[in-house]
Amino acid sequence: MEIPLKKIICAVDFSASSDAVVRYAAAMHCSCAELMVLYVASGTESEDGMLRKHLHEFSRYSDMLSDYKAHAHFTVQHGEPAAAILNYAREHHANMIILGSHGNTAIARLLMGSTAESVMRHAPCPVVILKTPDNNNKDHGTT
Repeated sequence: MEIPLKKIICAVDFSASSDAVVRYAAAMHCSCAELMVLYVASGTESEDGMLRKHLHEFSRYSDMLSDYKAHAHFTVQHGEPAAAILNYAREHHANMIILGSHGNTAIARLLMGSTAESVMRHAPCPVVILKTPDNNNKDHGTT
């Protein structure tokens, strides 16, 4: 009897933090999991260039994952990042969510919330949060 692959969501925002998420997921879980690389587009992103940007970034992730021979799917959802990640996890019966954290200060989390913190508190499955120093991140700010 073949054991079904676990479903692991790698939530990305195309930052250096997200690169670490994809590498971690591939290194730690590629032999036993289907990696679902998820980007959440905000309602403010324009249609022009958005598709090109997504394809370029997903292509980079695909190259990273090919080194690990990982089984991966790429998807884009629209909306508020935490809600979209949580909905996607429920709809696809995810076994784990992996996402990066930009290390926002406590004051910033109190005022606007943190995607990583919200996902961690409300997820239907275990959550791994990889923290990377702010100086290694591009300015994308969704996690």
